[in-house]
Amino acid sequence: MAEIFHLDEIAKDLQVDTLVINFRDSLVDAGNTCQTINATVETLEGESIGRFNSDLLYDYRAQRPIVTYGDGRLRDILMPEMILALCTDVHGKNFLYLTGEEPDFRWNEIASTIVKIVKHFNVQTTFSFAAMPAPVPHTRPVDMLIRSTKPDGQYPVVKGMAQHHGELTDVFEFKAEEEGLAVVNIRVRVPFYLARGDDPFFAGALAAVKMLATCGGPTFPLGDLEQLEDAQRKAISQLQLEGSDFAEVLAKLEEDYDTSGVGYITNDDATPTIPSSEEIGDAVEQFLALQNSSPLDLLNKPKQDNHVPKDPTLFDLSSRHADSDHEQRQDGAHDGEETEE
Repeated sequence: MAEIFHLDEIAKDLQVDTLVINFRDSLVDAGNTCQTINATVETLEGESIGRFNSDLLYDYRAQRPIVTYGDGRLRDILMPEMILALCTDVHGKNFLYLTGEEPDFRWNEIASTIVKIVKHFNVQTTFSFAAMPAPVPHTRPVDMLIRSTKPDGQYPVVKGMAQHHGELTDVFEFKAEEEGLAVVNIRVRVPFYLARGDDPFFAGALAAVKMLATCGGPTFPLGDLEQLEDAQRKAISQLQLEGSDFAEVLAKLEEDYDTSGVGYITNDDATPTIPSSEEIGDAVEQFLALQNSSPLDLLNKPKQDNHVPKDPTLFDLSSRHADSDHEQRQDGAHDGEETEE
């Protein structure tokens, strides 16, 4: 039986402090927020070091491959996939990036495998993204719900109970908490009238990557996002919706936003983590050393002694059975909107 995950031999002794998970599914990705974040990460230096077995994870009739035609024949085919990459942020700090189309099958097995990946690389904190439609105005700072498996009072807590359709990252987070692993989920609230548009909600993606850095995660480039967000804000403000009640609706959303004390967080509210002078010096040295190099070049450096022991069966999961419930996607059948209370 085929293995569900393969890790390249060159990366098996690597240790990385941070893992960022960012799966994509247009049906639950409000405002194409996660897709936009992924496009930002793709501008960074990165190397693929592992991949999941797509044939075991996807229903190709629900997530059909993309084929490229040219001059009378097929030139290329793009299959849905999940890959693990080693990337370098704008400050020269390495991080693991797990991305791809959210799979259809074996969610429990995949989540358990990600837990094993976290332990294998001695990851200290895992970050994930999500986005949900919400009754908020685009004219106010983007607010977010921060969820953590190790709450320490750093982030406001939204009191109350709610149920919503889960994502693969939710299944992983639940299992990770049982293992005592640190996971932080950044969930962006997207104005409901921008959640399903053709254009991404650039302000949401910008807010999420800023919050990631504030929470101690990697720093992504902001320039393109800031320009796109500014242009989009101006375009929306210039819209003339004749005969509509949009202005009245917007005013009510602004009033509710301004008077609400629910506990969502914005980047204006967050307190950034201030690095020490020693950490700044180490980051500068690492950044200079990585110029014109691959993140994998760090594998040639001596390993530290504090790494966790490697389980020889870690990536040999061929004896595991597929999830009995088989999370299966029906075209248009699963709904990603969150119910708020």
